[in-house]
Amino acid sequence: MSAPAPTSHRAPGKKDKAAKKNFWSMEIGKKSAGDEKVEHPDFVPTLPRVDLLPASVRSRQSRRRVIRILLALLAVLVLAGLALWWLQGSRIDEAQANLDAALTQQQAVQQKVASLAPVKEMYTQIQGQKDLVDSTLASQPQATAVLQHLNEVAAQAGGADPLVFSSASVSYQGLPAAGGQLNVCADPNPFAKNITVGCMTFSGTASSREQISSFLTLMAADPMFVGPYVDNTTIATDPTGASGQVSFSGTSGVSVQGLVKTLTPEQIDAIINPPDPAADPNAAGSAS
Repeated sequence: MSAPAPTSHRAPGKKDKAAKKNFWSMEIGKKSAGDEKVEHPDFVPTLPRVDLLPASVRSRQSRRRVIRILLALLAVLVLAGLALWWLQGSRIDEAQANLDAALTQQQAVQQKVASLAPVKEMYTQIQGQKDLVDSTLASQPQATAVLQHLNEVAAQAGGADPLVFSSASVSYQGLPAAGGQLNVCADPNPFAKNITVGCMTFSGTASSREQISSFLTLMAADPMFVGPYVDNTTIATDPTGASGQVSFSGTSGVSVQGLVKTLTPEQIDAIINPPDPAADPNAAGSAS
């Protein structure tokens, strides 16, 4: 009894596919068994092509392509430049329009200023007259106010009997010139820089020398007076030999408070500390 023949478990379809050969893997000019099962590619009808162009032609074609690319880039740059110029031109036109509008407004303002020139001239004249009035009032003393301050200081001096003046007079010399002598009156402090517009002399009687000293202290504290002092005192005696009233006489300067119109701090500083003409280039130029 013979053994059964071996059987294969491979699927029939897989065996047929493995038997087929690829057309492109075949060797040209050779034919072997099983070529009838070669898998042929689809036929595409085309004309035969043969490259007969020499290398020089291909190089010229390449150069032409490069030139065309460069020309295209150049055209893009030119267009970009034209677009930028157009944008800048519009901005320049806008700036020119704004400038023309500003010039028009300037001309209108200048016309208004020219029409107001008479008003400015009138204002200058009025300001000059005001300065003249101020300077005139500044040099006018108020004598009544000075004597009133003197009596008020005497009333505050105290003492057993009131301090009584027998005479009081003021001579006014006006404001001193800038850089000139500030105080022409006798002053116990010769180094003081105080402006005086007049000098006062007074005499009277007091109950004691202490009363006179209190009077001088109060008078020095009053801004109306500058450098007050008593130059002479005499004690009177009665027939019994007892001391009585004290006669005195003295002087004082009258400050700028004695003017009708008080000076400003700037005006006072201009008189006390005038500018040096040698240090002022404008003054030097005008002098030359």
